[in-house]
Amino acid sequence: MKLSRLWADILIVLIYGGAQISSLIPAVIYKGQNLSASEMMMKVIPYMIGAFILASILVYFINRSITNETQLERLPKERWLYTVMWIIAGFFMALVAQALMNMINIYVLHQPAESQNTTDIMTVAKQNPLFIIIISLAGPFLEEFVFRKVIFGELYEFIRLPRWAAFLIAGTLSGLIFAAAHMDFDHTLIYLGMAFVFAGLYVATRRLIVPILAHMMMNSFVVIMQFTMGDKIEEAAKQMKSTAQIIWHLLI
Repeated sequence: MKLSRLWADILIVLIYGGAQISSLIPAVIYKGQNLSASEMMMKVIPYMIGAFILASILVYFINRSITNETQLERLPKERWLYTVMWIIAGFFMALVAQALMNMINIYVLHQPAESQNTTDIMTVAKQNPLFIIIISLAGPFLEEFVFRKVIFGELYEFIRLPRWAAFLIAGTLSGLIFAAAHMDFDHTLIYLGMAFVFAGLYVATRRLIVPILAHMMMNSFVVIMQFTMGDKIEEAAKQMKSTAQIIWHLLI
């Protein structure tokens, strides 16, 4: 089966949206059984995992059926040796961007250090570790197709300006949509920073696999740190914030 890029883009976004609302299925099935929030969540997770895995498979094959690639995708791909290096570098770049944007978010914009979105996700993951499949694998896979390939890629193709200007505009708009999709508006700057890193990796290598794997590695790292050192990280963050506030007041 062959598809034009427009139809493929529409299908990819719709499939991603379908996976996101898959939690409504058990809500309907188990309605009226007076389940607690925790019990309902345990019912929801298998449906979500199945939906995200199915969505990932469908999106992969839809992408392979596209007949008219963007100009970016038609450019020569980065060699695989350098691709692997970009993936590893991208992982560290994403962590650094996240840390820098978080510091600006806290000390300049005075937003809370804790992300409610991350807290909620990790609470679910600790109750049912299978949820990590979505956090670390299927979620990043689908997000890179939707936010980098479809939204960023189409904007980058459409904007008829020097490539650096097109990158800034497409990166900003797709990054803001990426942030809004996470419903964590206090941390928009952090999502925007990560979005620029992933978009940069895509443009630099012309391989979507690079931001996909860098995104997976970053999410997996965060999950591991939260599982093994969650309390220590929270305490260190509080101490760092207190120290930074003291230094800030001394400077001004």
